[in-house]
Amino acid sequence: MKLIYKFVSLFFLGAILATSCSKDELDIAALTDFPPGILSISPADNSKVVKGDFDVVVKFVDGTISPLASGSVKLKDAGGAELATASKTMTGTADSIVIDGASFNASSLGEGTYNIEVTVTDSKGQSQTRQTTFEISNLPFAANHDNMYLAGGFNGWGADVMTLVAPNTWEIKEVNLQGGEWKIKNCENWCDEDWGDPGCDGIMDSNMGAGGNGNTNCGFTGLVNIRFNDQTLAYTVEPAVLYAKNVESLYLLGTFNTFQGNQYRFNLIADNTWQLNEVLMRGGDAFRFAEMPDFMGQNFGDNDGDGIAEAFGSNIVIPAGEGAAYYSITFNDRTLDYEVNYLFAASIGLIGSATPGGWDNDTDMADVGGGNFELTVDLIDGEAKFRANDSWDVNWGGADFPSGSATRNGANIPVTAGRYKVTFNPLTGEYRFEAQSAITSVGIIGSATPGDWGAETTMRSLGNDEYSIVIGLADGEAKFRANNDWAINWGAADFPSGTGAQNGPNIPVTAGIYYVTFNAATGAYTFAPATLGLIGSATPGGWDNDTDMTPTGVVGEVRLTGVSLGAGEAKFRANDAWDWNWGAGDFPTGTGVSNGANIPVAAGTYTVTFNVNTGAYSFE
Repeated sequence: MKLIYKFVSLFFLGAILATSCSKDELDIAALTDFPPGILSISPADNSKVVKGDFDVVVKFVDGTISPLASGSVKLKDAGGAELATASKTMTGTADSIVIDGASFNASSLGEGTYNIEVTVTDSKGQSQTRQTTFEISNLPFAANHDNMYLAGGFNGWGADVMTLVAPNTWEIKEVNLQGGEWKIKNCENWCDEDWGDPGCDGIMDSNMGAGGNGNTNCGFTGLVNIRFNDQTLAYTVEPAVLYAKNVESLYLLGTFNTFQGNQYRFNLIADNTWQLNEVLMRGGDAFRFAEMPDFMGQNFGDNDGDGIAEAFGSNIVIPAGEGAAYYSITFNDRTLDYEVNYLFAASIGLIGSATPGGWDNDTDMADVGGGNFELTVDLIDGEAKFRANDSWDVNWGGADFPSGSATRNGANIPVTAGRYKVTFNPLTGEYRFEAQSAITSVGIIGSATPGDWGAETTMRSLGNDEYSIVIGLADGEAKFRANNDWAINWGAADFPSGTGAQNGPNIPVTAGIYYVTFNAATGAYTFAPATLGLIGSATPGGWDNDTDMTPTGVVGEVRLTGVSLGAGEAKFRANDAWDWNWGAGDFPTGTGVSNGANIPVAAGTYTVTFNVNTGAYSFE
């Protein structure tokens, strides 16, 4: 620390001498005179230590003008009883106090919470105090949590146990993520923290941050070992078996991802053999293999179209006229042989007597990645099957309910009435009908909404699982959720329309006033720009034509400036229709409610302001 402060002092001194003609001298003393600091405390605040012997170590720092003078450290149990204390006369700019574990029989202390109280004073009498808390646990190593679990589509978002193998380091071995989404959590039933890495940058995001987090979806398949550090939040995913390879990594780059990005990452499944389980491509799509997601390193194409790639060769092209479909791809980085294998059409639906469309119309499922399709739907007693591309050419069925393994042209699945989250993987045939709580309400929530992430805004039920709202939104993110709870929620990466998946990513939102619709059965949503107007006998258009209002830039607020109104009545409404309108019995200010009373208006020229989120209005 002393070297740092000297460097800063000399830097500023040089700058002043070089740029100033003043004869005033630089106050070097002021730059090196500051209160004493507590550099570190071990065990650290809110940390866990392993039951056994440990020392209490506190390090102090100070400036050169008012160096350290004295310090004290006390160790107490949760009840406040003092277990150990140490005081020390100190000098200089750096010093420490150590309480040896043997002096307070550290190894005999029981599991539980303990406190450390620290005080330090410098030669000018300036002081600082700090109190910290730590826990003695029965874990084999120090860690911030008692348990850790892995959850994802591969295990139905269950809880596979991770093991603490080093300080703060949790591990699970030989797990197959199946190329799908996953998270790490610290309790089995999502009761506390969980972590995800939607950016695939190797550092997890906590759900405690603003806006929560997203699922990890980096395309990992095959048996892998996963390690997670609950202090730094860094994680690694490594093959459980090491294979020979001639490239460091492999990515598929093409017109479908503008020839960049890590979305389509291959997994090394055998010596020199790379596999990508699933990619959506269409006729005319071009692609190539690349060692890095940004074309650094080697890349490969096929000059002859013979299934053998050449380094820096021509793009490989899906034949024109082919419909959208999912393919698996293998590549050998030694022989340069590759295979592109058709899997199934891009559309998967649920059909049958138990479904809303009967045996005539599919209820489309949402592609949630990793080969998994998903749908939340109300079903009746009956039967169902899965099929591709709204056709019986490719269909799957099974005899078991609520879960099983479907086969091509298999039996009809017997279904018991209820609301279900239905998941299906056409690659493996695995399916699941997971019972859901009855949906009594749906709301929109997120940083873009009036309630931020703390309070949802309830949408209006239109029947048949349809919900809508007229709302002002800010730049930010949003999700839909049911019953004012996170147990059932929908999200996707698309805006202004898309199909939300259960526990999907946050929806990116651009600021504006929108008519938002959402279908809780299919997940389909739209954010359509909405207009707001003033209508009524007092307005220029009477009760026949709205006088449109203009957004002010304040979220949800619109305004009319210099409008001449007659004596009469008025209301606010959206999209020139009565589906959404607001009124109240107060004038010149008030709070409009949906389908409220007509607003009594006195004749005059006004600036009229209305906020669709709060209902507040004024005629000034």
